[in-house]
Amino acid sequence: MSIIYLTKYPIKEGDTLESVAEKLNIETEYLKEVHNAKAGFWDKIRSRFPKHLTEIYVYSDVFTEQSPEKKRKKEIGINLIPIPFYTPKTYGYTLENYEGDRLKNKIHYEIDTVYKENDYNLKIIEINRKQVYINHKMPDVAIEQLLDKIAQNMFPIALEINDSGVIIAIANHKEIKKRWLASKEELMQYYKKEQSDTIINKADLYFNNEKQLRGMLSNNWFFNLFFKPIYRNSPEIQYTTKLPFLSKRLVEYEIKQTLEDVYTKSGKVIINHIGKITDHRTIDEVLQNKTVLEKERPNIQYIQSEGNVQYKLNSSDNSMFSIIGTFNTKMSNDKINKVQIEIYQQ
Repeated sequence: MSIIYLTKYPIKEGDTLESVAEKLNIETEYLKEVHNAKAGFWDKIRSRFPKHLTEIYVYSDVFTEQSPEKKRKKEIGINLIPIPFYTPKTYGYTLENYEGDRLKNKIHYEIDTVYKENDYNLKIIEINRKQVYINHKMPDVAIEQLLDKIAQNMFPIALEINDSGVIIAIANHKEIKKRWLASKEELMQYYKKEQSDTIINKADLYFNNEKQLRGMLSNNWFFNLFFKPIYRNSPEIQYTTKLPFLSKRLVEYEIKQTLEDVYTKSGKVIINHIGKITDHRTIDEVLQNKTVLEKERPNIQYIQSEGNVQYKLNSSDNSMFSIIGTFNTKMSNDKINKVQIEIYQQ
């Protein structure tokens, strides 16, 4: 039996993610998965190779003739309950906003996660966010810096979750509130502008109310997708949920969740979400948060938005390995907005 080890494959001029995967006779997702498990944050493959990347990590068996992949049936149901991981896991998070094919902005940071408590009645997972980068730079605009400093008061945040994987409470809300009160006055003194006061006062409402703070987490793509109710007893379900429309407002989508009945080659469990917006408002009405609409609305153009999200779970403990989501929204007849979210275990 030959030994399979990790090696490197040189990227040549003109190589693309798809062409290399085809050349090596492997799936693009498997190529990304193997490389990203070893690569540093800046060298990870997202939807394409980073421009500076000169080589990728692969397993040695891709260079030899491979026997047909052995697929193992995945038992569903209770096996999808997450098993606590007490060793911390780190995830890289990337959010990209596109107008057509043009990248408008990119946000990325790293997240540390670890189970703090786990029994039949109580599951608490602690989340700690690291430095935020906007378009590969630390926030350098005053408002961006203020928002970043405000958000830092949330971390670490300890979240109580149910068996489906949904947040039901913030276990350390009192501690977060105390942190916020300590930094609020300092922020108000440093940022002495009317716009800054409005932002700080709004943040005050969130930090002082645990339910409001949970609502704010829902507006963040990482928390919204990472804590979706994916741990279900049925391989196929349909439900409605709220997602951050254009990363600004929560809007209801109808989701169809399916569980693939085989592991990936590297032993991952795959859950797919296909979503379609159900809101009967215009884009402007959603962005203006209008809920009471005029009775007569001739020639109304409802929001058209669809999304696809693929979850990969570690088969050892059913914890999250990666989340890749793409949401396309029709802004006009010739304009499409795309939001792409990628979360990878480092």
